[in-house]
Amino acid sequence: MQIFWPLLPLYSKSFFRFLLQILQPCGARYRQLFVDMDTIGLLIISAIPTVIGVTQALRFKEKADEEAKKGPKWFNLLCVTANESDPLYGGKIVLVGKKLLIDTREKTDAFLFKGLFHDYIGTEIPGLVSHIGTDPPALNWIYVEGEEVKYGTGSESKEGGKIVGPWSYKGGLHLQEKALFYAGQEVEKGRWELKYGQNNKGTKVLIAMATIPDEAS
Repeated sequence: MQIFWPLLPLYSKSFFRFLLQILQPCGARYRQLFVDMDTIGLLIISAIPTVIGVTQALRFKEKADEEAKKGPKWFNLLCVTANESDPLYGGKIVLVGKKLLIDTREKTDAFLFKGLFHDYIGTEIPGLVSHIGTDPPALNWIYVEGEEVKYGTGSESKEGGKIVGPWSYKGGLHLQEKALFYAGQEVEKGRWELKYGQNNKGTKVLIAMATIPDEAS
């Protein structure tokens, strides 16, 4: 008797029972053979969902690994105001003279904020870093001193009274779970101080993640 093993997973339990009834007169030997096939077939069918689940999990892991290989997610920052006609709306966050400024010029010669979140030195506090130039390339920490938003080296950011985190992003940039950014004084044509604090002496702004093409600067 020839058994078609490749088709075994397709057989149903009722199909095997039907064959057993047909082979009833053929003796115990053939009946036992099909009982064994019945059991094996059911085991194979039962295993199919598990195999599919494992396969999907492996595919998800491969996708996650591919995303990780692409490296950290760098982002720029833009200023958003309640009124779209406000000159500050859409202003780029730039780094000038150790301070973060809001630059509303169409073409800016300042270095754009380009950063990411990273645990602050020796802690698990989410910090914020940014490139500060390309020649040579270097990174600085973003922190708040008084109500000024600044950037500096590790040693500069560690000095007393400076808030280095935790930074987060929930519909806008937050520091210590609060979004208290506002525009300070206009330091030069088209550039305003970026401030953070309870005073809110200027226009309240939301700082949003964005991707700004290099040619825009």
